[in-house]
Amino acid sequence: MIACLYGRPYAPFVESAMRDLCAAAAAAGESIHPIAVEAAVAAPALCAHVHRLYVLPFDAPAESPDAAGLLRDLCPRAEIVPAVAAQDLCWDRLATQERLLDRGIPVPETLVSTDPSHLHEFVLAHRFAVLKDRYGCGGHGHLVVWIEDGQLVGDGGSHLYRIAPAAGGRRQLDGDLLTYPGPFYAQRLIATLTTRSVTPAQVLRAYVVDHHIVFWTERYRDRYERPSDWIVSASRGAKYRFLQSVSDEAQKVALRAAEVVGTRVGVVDMVRTGSSGPHVLGVGVDGRHMMIDRGFKDVPDYRAFFDFDRYVAEALLTEPPEPVPLRPPKERAGARRGPGRQHR
Repeated sequence: MIACLYGRPYAPFVESAMRDLCAAAAAAGESIHPIAVEAAVAAPALCAHVHRLYVLPFDAPAESPDAAGLLRDLCPRAEIVPAVAAQDLCWDRLATQERLLDRGIPVPETLVSTDPSHLHEFVLAHRFAVLKDRYGCGGHGHLVVWIEDGQLVGDGGSHLYRIAPAAGGRRQLDGDLLTYPGPFYAQRLIATLTTRSVTPAQVLRAYVVDHHIVFWTERYRDRYERPSDWIVSASRGAKYRFLQSVSDEAQKVALRAAEVVGTRVGVVDMVRTGSSGPHVLGVGVDGRHMMIDRGFKDVPDYRAFFDFDRYVAEALLTEPPEPVPLRPPKERAGARRGPGRQHR
């Protein structure tokens, strides 16, 4: 039995994907059974015969706060897709970046530090940076930051803030002054910079299923009106379009990124400019923490070839491919972890 687990509070957000997964399985003469985690906890027999479980967002019940342990208890003989370790890794942006970097995947220059002076120096060195929350997806919590008259300022989309980095404490907003305690996690803004303009990088997304890129999308905006628009995320109003061709280099980097996080199904977000990249921003998966955005289904050019849920269903209906051994990271001549990079 193949099942798709979700939480009832998330039903309005996941039901479209579940419907498409079930329809694709039915077209192949098979079945995928949606099961609410609340129902599974109340009646464990529902999952007794599950041998493969696809996970969509859910909250663990109060009596079973260990969500990973809950999945193992509910479906002890099931292959969990995506793997629990991959779900947790992709939710933690910093841990994902560390894994990618350690495996030789190109990522933007990054700062991780508890020292406010390090953040100021990093932003000053790169002109613009993106200050990120460690956990989350979809660009939530991101601020584009820069130095103006010696003051660190940032744009989050709805407000322009003066930012006061602090060694500790909690985040507070007083008028337009945002007290932002460490640890700080910031990345250089990948863009083409001149003395008068900023041209945002191209933002690509590879959709990976069982070691194959099934298609690509690009996220874009018709216009960029404020610095926060340089964070080109669908959750912040960016649009999708499908790409017919992508460079061999981008394909190799995307497949390698999915490989090192250990997921059968996921997306790899990348940025590149005419002279730089591709750089991997992150890897996303469906799982208990997050869900891959399906907004590309609203693009006028959408057709069956781009039905991501069909590819996922086909993967769930087949045995997983043999694991590909991870290659050791390559030491590149002159390679370094990025200017200004500090560890806590």
